[in-house]
Amino acid sequence: MPIAGVVVVTVPERTSSVLQELKKLSNVTTYGVHKENNIIAVLESDTTKGLEQLSNQISQAIQGVIGVFPAYINFEDEISDSGTDTSTN
Repeated sequence: MPIAGVVVVTVPERTSSVLQELKKLSNVTTYGVHKENNIIAVLESDTTKGLEQLSNQISQAIQGVIGVFPAYINFEDEISDSGTDTSTN
């Protein structure tokens, strides 16, 4: 399952309402607010394309979001599940 650690940057006056909207999404876990308008979150999806779609949904559908910026993306399970040999023998 691909996951992404992200910073959701908001308009400062809307941070609280954006945080509440993010908490309603089952595939988003929030970890608090940094410096008044940076929400720390982890996004989960079945595919990397799903992560991209979720990020776009957050950016476009939640009023007050300036952008969703990834800090890390882990998708090794998706590569392993593709049937490709990832060993380094």
